[in-house]
Amino acid sequence: MTDKEKNNSSISINNDDQQQQNDNLEENKKTLVVDIDENNSINSKKLTQELTTTKENEDDPFLWPKKKKWIILSVLSCGAIIAPISSTIFYPAFLTVQEQLHTSDILVTTSAAVFLIFQGIGPLGWATYSDLKHTRRNVYLASLVLFIIASIICAVSNNIWLLIVVRCLQACGSNALHAIGPCTISDMFVPEERGNAFGIFYLFPLIGPLFGPTFGGYITQYLGWRWIFWLIAILAFIVLIFIFLFVPETYRKHKNLSPPSSDSSPPTKRKFINPLASLILFRYPHLSIVLSYISLFLSLIYIQAALIPREFNRIYHLSSSHTGLVFLSPAAGYMFGSVLGDNIIDLSLIKIEPERRIRGTWLGAIIIPICYLAYGWLLEHKVPVIFPIIVMFFGGFGQLLAFNPIYTYLVDSFPTKSVWVNANLTFLRQMIAGIMSILSVPMEDSLGTGWTFSVIVFLYIIITLPVISVLFKGKQWRLKFRNDFNIEDDNIYI
Repeated sequence: MTDKEKNNSSISINNDDQQQQNDNLEENKKTLVVDIDENNSINSKKLTQELTTTKENEDDPFLWPKKKKWIILSVLSCGAIIAPISSTIFYPAFLTVQEQLHTSDILVTTSAAVFLIFQGIGPLGWATYSDLKHTRRNVYLASLVLFIIASIICAVSNNIWLLIVVRCLQACGSNALHAIGPCTISDMFVPEERGNAFGIFYLFPLIGPLFGPTFGGYITQYLGWRWIFWLIAILAFIVLIFIFLFVPETYRKHKNLSPPSSDSSPPTKRKFINPLASLILFRYPHLSIVLSYISLFLSLIYIQAALIPREFNRIYHLSSSHTGLVFLSPAAGYMFGSVLGDNIIDLSLIKIEPERRIRGTWLGAIIIPICYLAYGWLLEHKVPVIFPIIVMFFGGFGQLLAFNPIYTYLVDSFPTKSVWVNANLTFLRQMIAGIMSILSVPMEDSLGTGWTFSVIVFLYIIITLPVISVLFKGKQWRLKFRNDFNIEDDNIYI
């Protein structure tokens, strides 16, 4: 082989090697591009998942920052005082209204009684609307607008019949915060946090009936009875602004609930808002028993508020403004009972069986009849004023001590239906309070103060006894509720 041929052969081999290297380089580039694309795709998926998780966390009230939850709770608790304070702030103005509107004492008392009754009816409609429309916030805003408009009309009323009718509308608008507020708490707080949250929420609504007459006496005496309605309208407007700014929607859709039946088809017609839908829960014994018990001892607040001005003026000759200060005693008891009751129920674990919560109510259940029986007979024997005031403090303490654990039991026992539970509680409590308020004055006139409270305490004991059966059969009744509403997940407490 000549040198030229050898050179050509060498060049050819080098060219082949160069071509192979180029091919290898191209293949490496493609592999690198594929790896980069795969890495980018994985990173993109991770980023998407992180963004989705972050968005879900923002939408899940359970995962909101504690500061945000407590701001919402504070706004709702302060706003919920509107309903109870509106029901009793009018009591000291009865005689003034009777004189200025030229009417009878029966009609003036009726205006207060129908207010209590419609406070119980209104939440039935608000609760059904809240569940069907999947909203809490809109219920708060709409009800406050209704309350403000009705309060303004009350302030300018010139006859008793217009006042009675508009007071009915005012009552319907006043109680949505009180009725739906606990559902917002269930939306945000896990079970082991709810005891403290419920205690704080109910503190203001439960002392409202006691502070109402105190404010009403001074307002009527120095500004006139019409200013009662102007001032509560202004209060409601302030609450409306705070809810609009600081309370977002908290309604939780329960994704892990199975449908009622596998062959059910999506509805083609708009759902009809049945305001009586929540009453179906009364067919479950543990709800009807516990609600009857709670409603009776909470109605004692309104019975006492209706009789205190009458009793302390007749026995101790206190003025309306000084009589209002007497209400501070049970209010202090409510505050102390709220704090202690919260600590008792929050010592439990998240997985606690709901019936065990009822045990926390027994101490308060014993204190209540003792204090109210003593209160009635102390007034009957006209002892020094300090003694019934002390007994009133312990009576208020016992009521809050009994209320918090057993109400938390109801919320845990009816997952997904807490709004209905609270609407039923408000309905039954206000009905009993309205009827008992009407009957309390003629009962006291015919029986005397001591026997009047003896009869009430006897009714309380009769209604308390069936609560014992809930300790033993409550689980069976809870399982029936879960089966009826197709709640399969045992971890659902909301």
